[in-house]
Amino acid sequence: MKKFSLILFVFVMFCTSSYAQSAVRDKFSIGWEVGIPSNDFLSETSYSGGKIEYQRMIQPNLSVGISGSWNSFQQYVPKTTYEKADGSGAITTDIVKEVYSVPLTLNAKYYFDGGKKLTPYAGIGLGGQYCAQAIYFNIYGIEDNNWGFVARPELGVTYSLQNNAAIYLSGTYNLSTNKSDAFKTDNLNHIALSIGFVFGSY
Repeated sequence: MKKFSLILFVFVMFCTSSYAQSAVRDKFSIGWEVGIPSNDFLSETSYSGGKIEYQRMIQPNLSVGISGSWNSFQQYVPKTTYEKADGSGAITTDIVKEVYSVPLTLNAKYYFDGGKKLTPYAGIGLGGQYCAQAIYFNIYGIEDNNWGFVARPELGVTYSLQNNAAIYLSGTYNLSTNKSDAFKTDNLNHIALSIGFVFGSY
């Protein structure tokens, strides 16, 4: 985790530096992200997530940039009996499933003409996603960490507060190729709902 904490720290420093040097063309956002699983591994909504993003306007209605987000999923499964496929044994236990995901993407956004305050937009992000999966039962645990490709189509809207700040609300579908043979999962897709602040030129 130290490696990924360092990556996020460098990302924040880069975004902050870029924003300070060119606030007219650059936008920096930070927000809270809620994750809703869309996979077979778990189904519990995650309220432990966040998103940071840097965007540079290259046209009046078009920006490109980089973003990073994270979600920590956890789900408790009550005591159940699990049998081996060949019927030679069984175990009865409750378990806790966990997934920690960190998608890092390059992205582009198109801003539609809206009202004086509201600006709707559509975007797409492409990049890589790190996932740490785990199942804990009694004093034992099984873990699997992996990287995969991720695509994140997004729809959102910003509401201008003043000349250099706005509130944003967005919905993103996190489509990943992360897979685990240990847990028999071939994706860790989820829907992400995010709300936060954008600092830049409006």
